[in-house]
Amino acid sequence: MTWETEISQRYSYDDFAIRMRQEVNRLKAIVNTKLILEDGIVWDGALLYEGECIVQVGSREHVTIPDDAEVIDAKGLYTAPGLIDIHNHGSREYLFCEEPLKCAEYFIGHGETTILPTFYCNLSLEEMLEGAKRIRKAAKSGVGRILEGLYMEGPYMNGSGSNQKYILWGGKIRKEEYMPLVEAVKGFAKVWAVDPAREGIEEFAAYVHSKDLSAVFSMGHSFAAAAHCRKLKKYGLRLQTHHGDSGKAPGLAQGTIGAGCDEYTLYDPDIYAELICDENGIHVVPDMMKMVIRTKGVERIILITDAMPLSGDYTNNEADGVAYGPDLNYDYEGHLAGSHLTLDNACRNLMKHTGYGLCHAIRFATLNPARLLGIDDQVGSLEAGKTANLILIDDMVHVNTVILRGEIVVKKKW
Repeated sequence: MTWETEISQRYSYDDFAIRMRQEVNRLKAIVNTKLILEDGIVWDGALLYEGECIVQVGSREHVTIPDDAEVIDAKGLYTAPGLIDIHNHGSREYLFCEEPLKCAEYFIGHGETTILPTFYCNLSLEEMLEGAKRIRKAAKSGVGRILEGLYMEGPYMNGSGSNQKYILWGGKIRKEEYMPLVEAVKGFAKVWAVDPAREGIEEFAAYVHSKDLSAVFSMGHSFAAAAHCRKLKKYGLRLQTHHGDSGKAPGLAQGTIGAGCDEYTLYDPDIYAELICDENGIHVVPDMMKMVIRTKGVERIILITDAMPLSGDYTNNEADGVAYGPDLNYDYEGHLAGSHLTLDNACRNLMKHTGYGLCHAIRFATLNPARLLGIDDQVGSLEAGKTANLILIDDMVHVNTVILRGEIVVKKKW
């Protein structure tokens, strides 16, 4: 029986809630482990948690473990916070909007304990509303609790991304069109990716901001100039969707270079940059990864998967400059369209391409996205008082154990 099957069967039991209360409300200690902290590693570490909450973190000699605590021997593995994937459309088989639990079961096996399911602008209003209902329902219990909210990649970008033939939100931005959507997902939609240059976008941003002050705006597919981006900052612009793939601003004359979303992201210290780190460095080439991290600093980089289901009839369009990658997704025209990454693989790829170490890679996939979303008081680092969303990994981020809110939900045999 595979571990994916084991997860699926565990969470289908009717007595889940009873078993959860019995198992999770007990003092437990992880020992013989190396702790990955925000700014370093504790080589001889221990972590104590009770129920869903971390109680104590530190070197083994400074953590008091009661005699009646259940001891979990990590056997030298690293203990890290659960991974946080803020931009994820779905697994290889399913979209989150259609099968949220099946997608959650897949990604939790790769150490992702917080996910923002992502809606693209090829979904109709009705599909978005129905998808949001499914995800809200799935998020209430079991493995679905990893679903923290929504990432709205659109609806109002510029239509220059993947699946261009199927984008449904073109034309004039109309209030009567977006009001039902905003009303239905307010408070649950954590990020709105938009084109800062699109006519009417500032009115849309102001409306969303009036309904939800915590909503984050991101620069999505766009050929906007930096001046357009700057206008949205007062409404909560704090992120760039997959840096390097938002679109280039035109120069002022032949031979000149414009300043657009990429450049604005690099020089504004408040903006976070998303990076897709695939195996072959195709979404963002390694030298660019290094430049972006050095420019933004380690506090403003967020690793994402931009994971998508297989399109099914991909043909390689190398003549159009489309390079192949084993963990990449392509749309029905053969153009690059997200990935088949999981966040553990993205961490591993980042270390391979840039030379940054395990502590930084984990930070880019935990604390930084938690701070962007304003949930770093709950998750994102190993600290007393935070939720016991934990993973046990080796030095290449291969996931052995996943603990969700104090309960072991994945345990692999190596």
